[in-house]
Amino acid sequence: MLRSWSVRISLLAVLLLALGPLLAVVGILPGMQAMLVFASAALVGLAGIVAGIISAVRGKVAPGMTAVALGTLALVAVLSPAFAGGGKPPINDISTDLQDVPVFTHARTLPENAGRDLGYPEEFKSVVRMYYTDLKSLKQAQPPDTVFARAVELARAQPGWTVTHVDAPGHTLEGFAETRLFRFRDDFVVRVRPEEGGGSRVDMRSKSRVGRGDLGANAARIHAFLQALEAAGR
Repeated sequence: MLRSWSVRISLLAVLLLALGPLLAVVGILPGMQAMLVFASAALVGLAGIVAGIISAVRGKVAPGMTAVALGTLALVAVLSPAFAGGGKPPINDISTDLQDVPVFTHARTLPENAGRDLGYPEEFKSVVRMYYTDLKSLKQAQPPDTVFARAVELARAQPGWTVTHVDAPGHTLEGFAETRLFRFRDDFVVRVRPEEGGGSRVDMRSKSRVGRGDLGANAARIHAFLQALEAAGR
């Protein structure tokens, strides 16, 4: 069966599925290039499906159907994340406060951010308001010092997160989150301010370093962190 070209093509597609993330994890390729290797599995898988159908029509049913199955597996594995993030806007910088967006200060000093514009795109604000209507600042009854200390502790405990700077007097912390699959890094900043009338207000911003869209990853990160912070304060 392995002598069939259709099966070989589909096996190559499956190999590319595993190879892309592996090359990123071991540091051989940067995330975007590794992702391209992973994404190429879809095209190779499609070729395997076509070759498998042709093989089955010509009488080689078993290898043909095997090629179709493997090719379909590769195709679904690549396209599933895109469908999962369907409907999300093609932006990669999300903030809970769009009037006074938290500023990246320490992130500007990191070598990997050299030459990058870390200002908040004005055109993103209307998009966030339209698509992320449930994204809002977190209000806490405790004073800023207490809430900020809790936020720092929680951020340091998050899997894949690295806190790079803590400004205790300014109640601001910065860091980056690294994705598991391709080791993409997204910068984040958490800011705690006194709330009028007492208590605190927590805002967060999360921005991808690569790509135009994020499939909703930054908004999901903010939601999860603020929910955990709220739960920790009860």
